[in-house]
Amino acid sequence: MRIFNTIIIIINTLLFLLAGAIGICLFFCPNLVGQIGSEIKKFVESSYIAVRITILIFSLFLILTAMMTIIGNIEKRRIERKVVLESPMGDIMVSLSAIEDFSKIVKNQVEGVKDIKGKVYSKKNGLKVIAKVTLFSDRAVSDVTQEIQEAIIKYIQYTLGITAEIKPTVIVSKVVYKEEKGEENE
Repeated sequence: MRIFNTIIIIINTLLFLLAGAIGICLFFCPNLVGQIGSEIKKFVESSYIAVRITILIFSLFLILTAMMTIIGNIEKRRIERKVVLESPMGDIMVSLSAIEDFSKIVKNQVEGVKDIKGKVYSKKNGLKVIAKVTLFSDRAVSDVTQEIQEAIIKYIQYTLGITAEIKPTVIVSKVVYKEEKGEENE
């Protein structure tokens, strides 16, 4: 059923994109639509500007609908992802967004972290964890990032109750200067 839905979504998106592109072509280049048919060409060339603007608006609407279909399906797949834990009493489903809350905990646990944003992806071979961080310049980057990795591993393993190996990727996006008074300059 999932493959069938994916095929329908692809066909729907391609049809909307095609119809939108034809409509935009009709608006901007009414002389180049001889291939579509002489009937449509006569209608477009003899029509008022209001009809052409209506075609343009409808075409843009179709393209927007196609784009929203793509974006909506990508977001839906991201939202639907969960980690399934097995227990003697049944399965436990934990959403990835719940696991991503590690950023709030790690920010308070590791000294030298100004900001942290985490993403967790569920792969066939386990969890993939990516943390984008902004650090203060008062500590060595290698020390802080190692502490961040250790805190992430500890948090996820403790929270989920698993012993699976987790290798978080830490991306240092910015290092800011920390003044004595607690103000920071970028």
